[in-house]
Amino acid sequence: MVIRVLAPAVVSKIAAGEVVERPFSVLKELVENSLDAGSTRIAVELEEGGKSLLRVRDDGKGMGPDDLALAFVQHATSKLVDVDDLDAIVSLGFRGEALASIGSVARARIVTREAESASAFEVRADAGVISAVKPAAGPVGTLVEVRDLFYNVPARRRFLRTASAERARCLDVLTRAALAHCGTAFCLEGARGMDLHAGEALEERVAKLFGKELAQKALPIDYEQAGMRVGGLAIDPDGARRDRSQQYLFVNGRPFQDASITHALREAYREYLMPGKFPVVFLFLGIDPARVDVNVHPTKSELRFVEARLVFSVVRRAVLAALQTRTQRVGARGAAQFDGARSAAAAVPEPVTGFPDLPRGLFGDDGAASRVAEARGGHVVPAPGSGAPAPEVSARLQPTAASQPVTELRREPNPFRAVRHFLVIHDLYILLETEDGFSVVDQHALHERVIYEKLLAQSRSGTVAVQRLLVPEVLDLAPADKEALLEHAAALETAGVLVRDFGGASIKVEGMPAALRRPDPKALVDGLVAELRLGEVPREPHEVLERLHSRACRSAIMAGDRLTEVEILALLEAASKLEHPHNCPHGRPTVLSYSSAQLERYFKRRV
Repeated sequence: MVIRVLAPAVVSKIAAGEVVERPFSVLKELVENSLDAGSTRIAVELEEGGKSLLRVRDDGKGMGPDDLALAFVQHATSKLVDVDDLDAIVSLGFRGEALASIGSVARARIVTREAESASAFEVRADAGVISAVKPAAGPVGTLVEVRDLFYNVPARRRFLRTASAERARCLDVLTRAALAHCGTAFCLEGARGMDLHAGEALEERVAKLFGKELAQKALPIDYEQAGMRVGGLAIDPDGARRDRSQQYLFVNGRPFQDASITHALREAYREYLMPGKFPVVFLFLGIDPARVDVNVHPTKSELRFVEARLVFSVVRRAVLAALQTRTQRVGARGAAQFDGARSAAAAVPEPVTGFPDLPRGLFGDDGAASRVAEARGGHVVPAPGSGAPAPEVSARLQPTAASQPVTELRREPNPFRAVRHFLVIHDLYILLETEDGFSVVDQHALHERVIYEKLLAQSRSGTVAVQRLLVPEVLDLAPADKEALLEHAAALETAGVLVRDFGGASIKVEGMPAALRRPDPKALVDGLVAELRLGEVPREPHEVLERLHSRACRSAIMAGDRLTEVEILALLEAASKLEHPHNCPHGRPTVLSYSSAQLERYFKRRV
């Protein structure tokens, strides 16, 4: 075996293979350089999806001839001075490999001019051969032109995809850059291009890039904790997709991918989405650059957080806080759907302060159930608290005359507040007559939500009632799982779950929350152990319930359970006080509502 030092040309092509994968990776590096140069407008041209030509023009500060001479030199950069700068990187580009790698596998040209310079200057690189700098004509800013990508590396060029596929990836790069830098204008020339103006709000950019319907479902994220700021938009669960392709994550303006942040989003949306659905999120994390390492991947697409668990927790809470405003938003959008039949905005539901007692078999006593039925006068269920003035919905969320009609199903903030009559179908669905139409309720899903929110209200007030098991449930766990579970036994006890060491690999569950109709200790413990393995450690009692009860549905009334009239009335009374009545803790819908106007259109009574 003979060891040889590789020729510089071979080294540059190997390095190019790490940085330059396809045209989109070239575009990413060039756009990042333009943003670092302070550009307010970036224009892009593509031919054959960037395979034959990729041109980026900006109005940034440009370069002088001395700097331009080093532009295509490997590991030459203006963004780092010494090794200490790697501890807190604030620029998008910093490695000094991008232009050198591009110049080694293509025919590249740079024309640049500084504001104080009388003329522009030009330099070329052809398969790694760099020309001398010479004067040229051009405006202030920089133009980078890359032709015939991988023309000198046939093995790499064969793996390029079709022009339309390469263009789609380039468009994705521009989309992410445009979302992260709303102060910069972006233009992609040609058919199906892009024309975004500088200074647009994030909501405007989302509307232009993804459509007005998606933007109308946006819930603002604005959260700060532990020196981190989380902003952006969380899209209403109604806009969920079947994949993660519309989860846009940014840290300090840099797009990135991170499995733990993706998991945090899934956790925040867990009780709002059914399995197989993924949230749409535009998330921006602001953090001290010293607390994140962006130098862990050649393309800078991945990074590492110093305090990964803390970041997970902050992101989850930020998105959850945005989702908790969903009821107000749905109500505001739904108020205008009846073609003028209702002019007042829908009321924001009252915060949960408690629940009425439900009949025995749900979670209450028969005396309370009788009082509920008597107060309701049979099947008539008026809106609780209807005499109180309705809080005004934020003007920013009010529909305007220019708003496009929204095609999604509309719902009242709480559809159980104006019930007139009901009918039970197949001992599963409850058909409710409402003031302006009807609603169909899944009794199992609704009861799950009632139990869940009651437990949350109790845990937050420290009053969770505990039912001790006649025979403790003994469960075997792996040593690490048992240790982690017992470490949080105090928080579990405050949440109504009594867990004790039983020796060896076993623990015993001695008590469960009394509100659970069919307690399943094994399901609860398995759920908590799974959460401990995956991510954030719950430290507060309500966090234990938030993360576990969505897996414990056996305590709710089931499909096929025949409810009495009194039980149904008590269930609807409890549902009328819910914070979030539209989904069960698993994310399945609890109710579908239809207006009289929708029925009239369906039966051709209204054109």
